Amino acid sequence: MNIINPDSLGFRKMEKERVINELEKAIKKAEVEGKREDVEKLKKELKDLTHESFWDKFIKNSIRY
Repeated sequence: MNIINPDSLGFRKMEKERVINELEKAIKKAEVEGKREDVEKLKKELKDLTHESFWDKFIKNSIRY
């Protein structure tokens, strides 16, 4: 294990989870404040982050087999 270069996949996954949590909190806050445009924008950003594209799924499945 290399201490200087941490596991980049694990780090990216943790960072993505952190961003998702922040977006979910921001959505709840915007809903409470009644900022409808912000809610829609944040939900779209969250959807883009959480849904894998067709090509990502295709590539992962082809690499597996």
